[in-house]
Amino acid sequence: MDVPSNRQPDPGEWSGEQPDIHPAIARAFRALDGSGLPWVLLRGEDDLVRPHGDVDILVGDGLSQRMDALLAGVGFHRVLARGHGSHRFYFSYDATEDLWLKLDIVSEISFGPFQQWHTPLAGGCLKRRLRNGLLWLPATTEQAWLHLLHIMLDKGGVVTPGRMETVRVAGALASTDDAIAAYVDRQVGHGTAAELLKLVRSGSFDDFRDPAGRMASALTRNAPLRTRVTAARNRILRLLGPTFPGRFSRGIVVGVMGPAGPGKTLLLHRLGETFPLPSRYVYLGVKGQDRRDSWISRIPGGRRGQTVIRQLRGALAAKYHYLRGRVVVVDRPAYDALPPAPSTTAGGRTETALASALAPEPHVLLVLGAPGPVVPAGNGGHPAGVRDRSLQARPNLAKRHPKTWVLDDAQPQPLIQRVATEIVWGQLAGSSPAPAAPGRSGSQAPEPGDQP
Repeated sequence: MDVPSNRQPDPGEWSGEQPDIHPAIARAFRALDGSGLPWVLLRGEDDLVRPHGDVDILVGDGLSQRMDALLAGVGFHRVLARGHGSHRFYFSYDATEDLWLKLDIVSEISFGPFQQWHTPLAGGCLKRRLRNGLLWLPATTEQAWLHLLHIMLDKGGVVTPGRMETVRVAGALASTDDAIAAYVDRQVGHGTAAELLKLVRSGSFDDFRDPAGRMASALTRNAPLRTRVTAARNRILRLLGPTFPGRFSRGIVVGVMGPAGPGKTLLLHRLGETFPLPSRYVYLGVKGQDRRDSWISRIPGGRRGQTVIRQLRGALAAKYHYLRGRVVVVDRPAYDALPPAPSTTAGGRTETALASALAPEPHVLLVLGAPGPVVPAGNGGHPAGVRDRSLQARPNLAKRHPKTWVLDDAQPQPLIQRVATEIVWGQLAGSSPAPAAPGRSGSQAPEPGDQP
């Protein structure tokens, strides 16, 4: 349990059981407290040890613009997702538990799939908040109403089996003598709040969709232009997809090298699966089977031309996804695709030059290598589980690319996956220093303007 023991009780505090909290989330709550501005956890106080979804937090207007620096100081970094109203999303990765933590910070209480129905409820919710250990929570009836409106307006009245018990509890706690109930009656029609509570308490969850639709129509009629403009704008902005602000706003290129095998294949295809940014796998090698190989080989220079086309196609795909702000996982980067010895023919030298020129320069290079001496966590920027090897098979690699990590391919695949995820996220967030290259006394990071 992560609750400070030397804190004096607050006037509005209740003495109920205090929930367990993941240490990283607890640090975020303390940082919010330290800001001196009000905040509340909107829902999910019993799901903070290993949250199954977002941790939803409402903050005062003056805090939202300070949030990036405040949360970066405790390990949470913003992923920019346009078209979500006042929502700001912050992520942290716990490699020990292979767990992504997500904070969803809002400065306004709005509803709808595109946050198109604005409300003035945030100020009152923050004013009437209550303390529970490390948490600030809305008043009990307000928290119940916010959850019911979330189901009716954000989810269209659809109650999944996993939410049924929560809806029942909210229906039992909500009251018509509440500021949010009064707001519902004003916006939708007198008696709406009482009818909604009667329906919830009846347990007829299949009957929620019709009243949800009527509530949505009434809210739209109250502000038709604003509602439609907001929904259309946010719908269009979401097409841009999430990006990482700052240096990596155009994405990050991750090169993966190593002997062919199931370990490398799993790492390539699973590395970006859980990232809070979209990811794409790109193959930059020149080998492969093609149904046209038999007749291409009969054309003078056909094989060489096919190689050039494959290199160009892969390079353009990697560049496109990088410019879209994605995590680009590259198989066979230029270091890996080049022949082990210089070619003696003009065509071979041309192919080598093209591979070097077209392939994007990785921001992070992960090399699956043989076991070597274990490097303790924090030594030279290597997380635990990374082995230091002098890259005997590729002696010039570390000199050419200072951001190279060697992963022990003898370790279990899940551990390799976690270490690789921690490295890439650390580079995005600026929390993982560059590894010390063999023969260097320290680390060397690429210049801020470096791009693939």
